[in-house]
Amino acid sequence: MEETSWVRSLYLYLMCVVSFVLVALGSISAIVGVVHAAAPDLGHRDAIDRVGIGVANIATNVVDLLNESQGGSNESYCRDVTSNSDDFDACMSDSGFGADNMSAIEDGISEVKSELQSQIRNSSIDRVIRGVLLAGLGLLVFRVHGRRTRLFADGLMPAKPSPPAANPQPLVPPPPGAVPPASG
Repeated sequence: MEETSWVRSLYLYLMCVVSFVLVALGSISAIVGVVHAAAPDLGHRDAIDRVGIGVANIATNVVDLLNESQGGSNESYCRDVTSNSDDFDACMSDSGFGADNMSAIEDGISEVKSELQSQIRNSSIDRVIRGVLLAGLGLLVFRVHGRRTRLFADGLMPAKPSPPAANPQPLVPPPPGAVPPASG
């Protein structure tokens, strides 16, 4: 079976387009991965991350609200129902949300948030690696196929004109006894 030249040209140019797409997608993926690794709040991988970060933010606000509202009301309640400092201390320690409980809740929330951010960073680093590999594959495909095309034979840049000869030879007329070639 005889191969036609246009089939080969079409294949080579199609592979060049594929290589450009691979390089573009790989570069974009690597850039997005770097951004998400630097700012993990921008890089939520899926709905679970969004929900986890959102719940952690809401829980932090709720704890702050409870600290503001409970601190004063527990203290005023305990002052009203107790007559000495020992009873007051016992009443404050018996109240449901003491300072120790709130700090434990805040620590748990911050641990959940930092774990989610760590997972997002790890996923972003994986994305950077995949993007670099994809761009490298695109460059390899272009290197193999691009130089076989007429358009990219000299690479991506246009071919440089050849430098003029340093000592151009003057045209020398043939010697007087030479016979011109027969036309035929």
